[in-house]
Amino acid sequence: MNAVMKGLPVGGYHCFKNGVAIMDIRLFSIFKVQYMAGVEMDLSETVTFFNDMCCLAPPTLIDKRIKWLEVESNKVKASFTNNSITVSAWLYFNDKGELINFISDDRYAGDTGKQYPWSTPLKDYHETNGYKLMGNAEVIYSYPDRNLCYGIFKLIRIEYNCKDNE
Repeated sequence: MNAVMKGLPVGGYHCFKNGVAIMDIRLFSIFKVQYMAGVEMDLSETVTFFNDMCCLAPPTLIDKRIKWLEVESNKVKASFTNNSITVSAWLYFNDKGELINFISDDRYAGDTGKQYPWSTPLKDYHETNGYKLMGNAEVIYSYPDRNLCYGIFKLIRIEYNCKDNE
């Protein structure tokens, strides 16, 4: 990841493989700003992986690792187990059946090391490469005293089942 934080270039490496996650964020891609690994990171990234399935790859929601737990009006609670880590989230839908929010209490906030509700409001559904998906999303931690939106995403294109051309 290449990003800008407070006007300065920041490089980030993020890896989630076989249930193990690491994150390494560096100012100018040299000076360590944040490094995270361990049980909390593995749990948090399992939430992120489940979120990606729900938001960007809805056909994957027939996966046998997902348990559909509870239904209330336009929302459903589901759990997802990956490599013996289980997380859960509420999925909110509008009357058109579009996923409009994903909220989990299982993700740790990197700046505090505590778990807070983590949500990804979705909007502006449209067709992208032949798939009807959200156009814009945010990632938000709900701290006791405020909401922190730390990322805004715009989906421009998406590809599935890509093969390396090596």
